[in-house]
Amino acid sequence: MNPGDSKAGKQVFRPHAVLAAVMGAATLLWLGVLLFLLRFDGVPVQTFLSAVFFVLFFAVSVTYYGRTRIVVDADGLTYRGMVRTRRFSFADIRKVDVLPGPLTVYAVRGNRGLVHFTSLFSHHQRLARLLIERAGLSPLRA
Repeated sequence: MNPGDSKAGKQVFRPHAVLAAVMGAATLLWLGVLLFLLRFDGVPVQTFLSAVFFVLFFAVSVTYYGRTRIVVDADGLTYRGMVRTRRFSFADIRKVDVLPGPLTVYAVRGNRGLVHFTSLFSHHQRLARLLIERAGLSPLRA
C-alpha cells in the first residue's frame, strides 16, 4: 500500500520520509562536528555557537518532518504540526489557495483559521483535490 492510501476511511498524508532521514543525518553530522571541536583548545566561541545552531536547526527540522501530518476522514481533516493540532470539518473549509513555484504551497482557509502544506508532502496534489472535492469547492482552471 502506498502512503496516503485509505485505511478504515482515513487517509494520512505526510512529508516525504526521505526529508526526515536527511535532516536526521545532518543533525548527527553537526553533533559529530560539535563533539570534535570540544577536543581542541583555543576554538573560538563563535565556532561552537555555529555548530550548536546547526545541531538545533536540524533537530527542529527532523522533529517537524517526523511529526507533521494531515489526516483526512469522512468528517474533515486534522492537521498535526510540530506544535499544534487543528481540526477542520469540510463545511469549515472556505477556500484552498494554490501558490505555484519551485515549492508549491497549498493554503487551506477555514472559518477557524488557516493551515498550509507544501509539495514536500507525499501525494500533495491528490490531497488538494480531495479537500476541494469534499469541501464542495469548485476547482480553479489554469
